Amino acid sequence: MNIDVFTLFPDAFGWFERQRHVANALAQGHTISYVNYRDHTPLSAGQVDDTPFGGGAGMVLRVDVVEAALRARYQVDPVLLPGQRRVIALTPSGRLLDDALVDELAAEPALTLLSGRYEGFDERIVEHFCSDEISIGRYTRPAEHRGWRVPEILLSGHHARIRRWRLEQSRQRATKGPLP
Repeated sequence: MNIDVFTLFPDAFGWFERQRHVANALAQGHTISYVNYRDHTPLSAGQVDDTPFGGGAGMVLRVDVVEAALRARYQVDPVLLPGQRRVIALTPSGRLLDDALVDELAAEPALTLLSGRYEGFDERIVEHFCSDEISIGRYTRPAEHRGWRVPEILLSGHHARIRRWRLEQSRQRATKGPLP
């Protein structure tokens, strides 16, 4: 199997390759390569992200940056890439990585993993360049504490719906006025 990991932090994976199962797979001829988005950005000063359209906190990975990195690596229009290999966006809203999915992925000859910016991807990346979205695990913060649940929408990873939900919550607080 050949795995390409697109990331802003390619140097952070040394520990991963030293893990017994990964080291054994590499010794058997499987490969892992890392592509730094910054090495292929069409923007100045290594810029790779920007604020999301419609507002919101944080920065998202830009669609033009991911397209340039995929084109440089594979010499093909990234829209066509999922027909050649599985292209996976690592997102909190994706299919949860479990044993069945690991078995499914292990049968693939090649995988491309797209790691996003802290707040994720421009949604067009997932929509047009990816064949799958996978979540490598639920958030580590407790989603429930003392019976107080985080609203499900905030756990969905769907940024547009979260923005709408937050806006609605803000409007509701504004109409209630100050607390007594």
